[in-house]
Parts: sequence; C-alpha cells; structure tokens
Amino acid sequence: MYDGFADGAATSSGWVFPYDPTSEEIFEASITTFATLTGTVTNFVSLGFQLARAGAVVNDIRVVFSSSGVVATALVPMNFNAVSGATVTGAGTGVLLVSSGVALPWTLQQGDIVILYRLSNNGTGLATPSFGGCFTTRQKSS
Repeated sequence: MYDGFADGAATSSGWVFPYDPTSEEIFEASITTFATLTGTVTNFVSLGFQLARAGAVVNDIRVVFSSSGVVATALVPMNFNAVSGATVTGAGTGVLLVSSGVALPWTLQQGDIVILYRLSNNGTGLATPSFGGCFTTRQKSS
C-alpha cells in the first residue's frame, strides 16, 4: 500500500494522517523470471502490474507470452517503462499491452496498491516459472 508518510503509517486496513503532500509517481517497473519463459502453447501467460485505488483497478499493463518470439530470459529484467505497443526490453518480441488505464508513469495517491500478477491466457500456464517484480518511484515534476 502506498504511504506518502515516511514513518510507514500505512497498514492493510488504512493509513494514518498526516502524510507528506509531495506528489510521487511510479516511473519504472520490471519483472524478472527465475527461469527462461517462452510464449509456447503450454505457458500462454501474461505477466504484469496493476494499480488499484479504492477497490478498483485503475491501470493494468502486461506482456502477453502467446507467441514463440516472446521470451524472458532467466534473471534478465523486463522493463515495463514503455509506451503501449512498444517492445518491452528483456521480453524478446513481447510488447507492452495497456489493458486498462495508462502506461507508466503512474501518479500515486494515499492507499494505492501496486499488484504484480500472472494471468493464464488459456487455462494451462503450467510452465510459468517463478518471478518477481520491482518498481521505482520519484517525486512527480510539476
């Protein structure tokens, strides 16, 4: 949960005021798989990030592994800092799909939740390796 107050006043049930009014944004996000992932029939999967606010998904960006050219090499980050339809560095021929909302950067508000997810696209997804994600924030320019 995003908490603009530096003492970590956010909890899973809410946040404590006051908080720092400085506007911040997520400007870079990446996913790294712990084994090579290819877009083959046994693992048609999407990996992505969502930004949820007040119980609703505001932004949803992903790479869809649904063809042989979409490849994530083990321990090489896929950089999601791309425009919709552009190739995602580290994902072979995979492109950024903005499923809803907008591509990065995302302006943050108190209580926002960033979700890292795996979505099976055909009910198999059996060969999807373990993966992790990270994102970087910065002060939003005015």
